[in-house]
Amino acid sequence: MCKVVKIFRHGETVWNKAGILQGWLDSPLTETGIQQAKIQSFIPDVVYSSDLGRAYETARLMFPGYKIHADSNLREIHLGDWQGKKIVDLGLDRNYQSYLRHPERFTATSQETFQQVTERMLCFLQALIHRPENNIAIISHGVAIACLHSALRHRPLSNLWDEGLLAGGQSITYRFCENHWQLVSSRTYSKN
Repeated sequence: MCKVVKIFRHGETVWNKAGILQGWLDSPLTETGIQQAKIQSFIPDVVYSSDLGRAYETARLMFPGYKIHADSNLREIHLGDWQGKKIVDLGLDRNYQSYLRHPERFTATSQETFQQVTERMLCFLQALIHRPENNIAIISHGVAIACLHSALRHRPLSNLWDEGLLAGGQSITYRFCENHWQLVSSRTYSKN
């Protein structure tokens, strides 16, 4: 039997709208984010979420009545001293520009690396193979999902941003069959 894993990005937050980097910090969902969380039709056997508030709240709104299993492996990339800062204020930060334009050259100072995010996301996904449930919902974050998506498609880190990030509430779906992961569907990515 194949497993279907649908991976959602949390709904829009106050800081998303204001252009503030969140990382492991949190801000509440906006009204738009709340509506994004309520518009979906997937019926899972089990729901997993990042333990960060914005993802957990999205999961709760998307799947009312379900037990939400929170897991820190599904967190967003830790952005260290960039967390809580406006994106426009980082315009002259050479390391931040490397993060955005040349992820393969990015050197973490106080941040988590893309490789670290990818490894924990893949570790979580591989653990699902041994779970009894076949239809699985995951609520995570833009960069974390991009890292996982890139790894599952065997793309080099230099292509991490090629498709942008999922918009709030959007998802990608993978199927695990015959010992490998297949992309089933991907929503349109945005550039923010």
